[in-house]
Amino acid sequence: MMRRTLGTLLVAASCSGWTLAHAAPSTQQLAGAMLRQMAQTTAVTLGSGPRVVDVFFDPNCPYCHRLYEDLQPWVGKQGLQLRWIPVAVLAPSSEAKAAAMLQSTDRRKALARNEDDYDENPRAGSGGGLAPAAQVSPATRDELARNRKVLHSAGAYFAFPMMVWRDRSGQAQMFLGAPRDAAQLKALLATVR
Repeated sequence: MMRRTLGTLLVAASCSGWTLAHAAPSTQQLAGAMLRQMAQTTAVTLGSGPRVVDVFFDPNCPYCHRLYEDLQPWVGKQGLQLRWIPVAVLAPSSEAKAAAMLQSTDRRKALARNEDDYDENPRAGSGGGLAPAAQVSPATRDELARNRKVLHSAGAYFAFPMMVWRDRSGQAQMFLGAPRDAAQLKALLATVR
């Protein structure tokens, strides 16, 4: 499981062009840069309300799958909105699965199928259970590229899942990987503004 560590931040800083001559950006700076660009992303939204958590995920990521399952009881509770932002980087089928999700007439059902049938659909291959799209439209390819650009442009070298939100004081926050247990997830969600 990937967690927010100094090493991860140093990798993120080096991948974003920062050098040792510059101070590495803080987690809040990276998260803030991402949140300022969130309007450019295409997401599958679960729940509604003013408390928003953006989740970058790959359709084939086992930690993303675990986070999806752990978050289900929280969807829509206490005004919590989860924006699942697909990016395709982990496996050859990731792009076609993300495209199938975004090209679906019901994106929520497609996300649910991917996660509910995780590693159970032999036609989809290992990972997410959504059958890959036969073709990725140019518009969908552009959406996925913008999602990736937001993920990378803030210098946040990808770790999945990646959650980004504003806390109760308005500060940008980021968490890399899946929380270790229900208590950590509950504590994290309690900070969402």
